[in-house]
Amino acid sequence: MKKIVMLALVTIFLLAACGNNKVDDSAAKEYMEKSKETITLFNEEKFDEMRTMFDPTMKDALSVEQLQEVSNIVKESGEFVSFEKESVAKKEQYFVATIVAKYKEDNRVYTITLDEKQRVAGFFVK
Repeated sequence: MKKIVMLALVTIFLLAACGNNKVDDSAAKEYMEKSKETITLFNEEKFDEMRTMFDPTMKDALSVEQLQEVSNIVKESGEFVSFEKESVAKKEQYFVATIVAKYKEDNRVYTITLDEKQRVAGFFVK
């Protein structure tokens, strides 16, 4: 769990230091769809399939067991209901999608960083 938090913080600080660029609508739609697909696989506990979407660094940093630990925490929010608010920003060569997911008992905020090949380079849940 500490590795996930550390990886997320490093990614956030790295990206925060970069300039913020507007993403055109078609690119935003593509990266948002990929991000929602990642969250859906996470919610369905299809961790092996989810990890196929990871870049090499994420594959090394985030194991199936660690994803299961995070999933157990998210399960406390109840059953997934819908995606609510969403946005995509470009930070250098990365696209950062922020999505509020509504669950039966609580909302969760996902921040998913994708590279230009649409591989997951960061996955963070609050």
